[in-house]
Amino acid sequence: MRFKTSKEFEKSAKKLSGKYKESLKEMILEIKQVESVDEITDCKKLIGYNNIYRIRLGDYRTFFFFEIVEQTVYLKYLVRRGEAYNKAYQEKLKNADKK
Repeated sequence: MRFKTSKEFEKSAKKLSGKYKESLKEMILEIKQVESVDEITDCKKLIGYNNIYRIRLGDYRTFFFFEIVEQTVYLKYLVRRGEAYNKAYQEKLKNADKK
């Protein structure tokens, strides 16, 4: 499966410490190898959204969109768990889900 990243995702990824960076690399390798979103470890579709999923990476959450036509995962946000479910990020996800 193919994947793309947003600038915001890349900026957050650069700030990660050792063990989280390693987990992120493993997650990306796994995304490349799987054939469907259902096969990704710790991946769940968010309730109330059309096409947004999250992957758990320890204290971090990765939010992404999956485009079925191109079989592409768009890694959009990488945020700490405490920030991931606050109103600001939920609003960002709702706006992104409409596009």
